[in-house]
Amino acid sequence: MELLEIEESEQFSEFVEDPGVYDGVLPEGEFSVIFIDGVRRTECITYIRDEESKESFEGAFVSLGAGALKVDHGKLNTVEESLIVKSIDRLLMLRGRAFIGEVLGFKSYNTEGELSVEVNRYMKERLEASVAIKVAKNYSPTLIVCDGTLSHRLKNTQCLGFVKSIRRLYMDISHTPLLYALRPGQRSPILRVHYQQKQEEEEKTDKYTWYVKLSPHEGMHGLARIEVFPQKSLEELKRLADLSAGLLPMFASQSFQDRRSPQNLLPIGRLEKLLRSHLGAYGIIRRNIESFLHA
Repeated sequence: MELLEIEESEQFSEFVEDPGVYDGVLPEGEFSVIFIDGVRRTECITYIRDEESKESFEGAFVSLGAGALKVDHGKLNTVEESLIVKSIDRLLMLRGRAFIGEVLGFKSYNTEGELSVEVNRYMKERLEASVAIKVAKNYSPTLIVCDGTLSHRLKNTQCLGFVKSIRRLYMDISHTPLLYALRPGQRSPILRVHYQQKQEEEEKTDKYTWYVKLSPHEGMHGLARIEVFPQKSLEELKRLADLSAGLLPMFASQSFQDRRSPQNLLPIGRLEKLLRSHLGAYGIIRRNIESFLHA
């Protein structure tokens, strides 16, 4: 990834540590990490016509899944024991004010926005955030890692957002040599960034973020950005940052394992496959929908 392809973000606020390279740490003894992610699958795109109003509505039958995979270091992690939480939802997403009840187990959900955007928002804010909240309340792992940026609902938790794609640079471009100097198991200084989402703007909630090096690739390749909501103390924030830098490279994928390597962590890739297997047989679901629509 070339530096010229990265946009400098205006949301950078300040470093909360001295600029420099920081070594990650590994916990003493046994540890566990819980990974949280979601998947979506579009079963069928349709247009529904209201015979009374003569209006047509764009719709999509969508299956969604979110779950949590717990990895205990030094133990045999079976699928049955590792998949500690899962949630499956089926929606008939409709654009506009079409009023339709449940169809073949798909709940009607109306939106005025773009369907694809709304599906992603629903999966992030409803499913994945709910799974993460349940995990945070009922488990005490070393780290909780959520794939992607954090929902505002995860404020007041220690959940970490794991952002694979670095499109914006949350620091002044003059500090980029710090990122080039990172080696696997090291991190950048912690930065405070201004609120990024509408809900965060309303609540005036900042986030903290830092970069970790996952693999020995040169330059920006092999970097991931981690984010978290404010913690009880700066020491606790640093503890999470150090653990993320020390632990996450252990789960980095290789090119023969995942085409999105090294940023697509192995447990996240495995979780995605498990969740897709719980969405049901695509061919059967689609045939049932088509039979209903053409009845």
